[in-house]
Amino acid sequence: MLPIKILAIGAGGLQRALTHQFVHILNQRNLYNGGIFVGQPTGTEKADAFNKQNGTYHVVTFDLNGIHDIQQVSSVVGATTLATEAGREQFYTQTKNELDLILIGVTEAGIAKGELAMDVLDETLYRYFTQHGTSATLCVINTDNLRNNGDIVRDILIKDYSKRSDDHTKWLQTNVGFLNEMGDRLVPQIHAVPDEIKEAAQAQMDSTDALITYAEQMPQTPFILEDLERRLRVPFGELDDFGVVVSQESIETYHDWKLLLVNSVHVPGITHKGMLSGIEYVNEAASHPIFAPHLERLMKGYAKIVDADIPIAGKRASAYTLEFIDRIRRVKDDNARINIIETVKLRERAADIVRSPNYHNSTDLFKADFAYSFATVLRFLTPHTISGDNYHGITDTNTQYEIRDPNRTIQDTMNNAFGANLTDVQNRMDTIFSNATLWSPQKPTPDNALSQNQDFCRRVAHYYHQLVNGKTCLEVLENINAENA
Repeated sequence: MLPIKILAIGAGGLQRALTHQFVHILNQRNLYNGGIFVGQPTGTEKADAFNKQNGTYHVVTFDLNGIHDIQQVSSVVGATTLATEAGREQFYTQTKNELDLILIGVTEAGIAKGELAMDVLDETLYRYFTQHGTSATLCVINTDNLRNNGDIVRDILIKDYSKRSDDHTKWLQTNVGFLNEMGDRLVPQIHAVPDEIKEAAQAQMDSTDALITYAEQMPQTPFILEDLERRLRVPFGELDDFGVVVSQESIETYHDWKLLLVNSVHVPGITHKGMLSGIEYVNEAASHPIFAPHLERLMKGYAKIVDADIPIAGKRASAYTLEFIDRIRRVKDDNARINIIETVKLRERAADIVRSPNYHNSTDLFKADFAYSFATVLRFLTPHTISGDNYHGITDTNTQYEIRDPNRTIQDTMNNAFGANLTDVQNRMDTIFSNATLWSPQKPTPDNALSQNQDFCRRVAHYYHQLVNGKTCLEVLENINAENA
């Protein structure tokens, strides 16, 4: 059995089809000799399956044309649940091993003080420190796409959690590498995968796999790590044939591109419009005869601003973002999976466009497409009913859905907005867009508030007013198209 050298907080598909698969490949190539011990944050089913299957599972690479490849992955050597005290203790016991890396694979909502993943990380690091002393070193990687995600995790641990001791704090600051990371691979939930793909995959496997993971083909650059002080001992950089990059320089520019040109295709690009319009799957929304040309226009406009604001020599922003639109059209994935934590996503993926000095050089059509896209997310966040802490919206086809963004600021501001007049809507928008904390929580200043861009605010209020007064997402977009024909 491989020695345990990596702990993973999280048991999701992206981990299995990205970091875990890369560790498996390194082991297979004799470039590394280490196994992963997984902690499942909620429930026990994945941890039980890992243990029953001796850590082995399959990654099925597919698109709507069929299966491209099936790989058996065996980098996981054990697992437990983090939902119980006994399970957490079993996880913490693994700190007796000489570790190289701790992985955190939870959504943006889990990266905050008091959230289970961060509480477990705090205790895990402290247990490792007490076991191995002040000279021990290791790295932490948060595989969720927040800008400067490694810095964010480090700052939460040091600033927000109770101080254990001076030596422990110094150790966190000097001996633990919190690496900024950018990951990119589409991994839909299994229920979104076409039945014929699942049946064909099962037919090619000898046994049932409760952890089978369906994913698109590896993109050109699936994994970038910023290792400024060369602390990383897992040799991910050896996988250059897979497009993996380990950089000793800042990856902030690449992360900006990823958030603004790839993640924005989903939010605010297409998923909320699709779900509000009664379209269940991302690929169908992105290929819709009305939404499809709008999405391409929107992202070409994004690309012009990003090229001007954040140029990367030898790379074209338009090609990068249009490639992703093509990718999402080829893989069946559901809008509901993506429509969560909207406040953070808007901040990370749209606020920079609003604040850009090059916004004002954009065409009127892009400004309309962009404001409409932002307005559809706000419309999605508008409660139709509230019961305690349960917020529900209503689609254009009168289907109720749960609003899962844990930040209720926008939702509370938009409560009872259905049927509101334009002045009321504008006042609500001013409340949202002048709240700098929503859009720049690290350095909230009036200059960072989106209300500084009055053209944008006026346009969003105009489209949102229509969306809460009987116009559907498709009808509003058809009007935009007609006005700019």
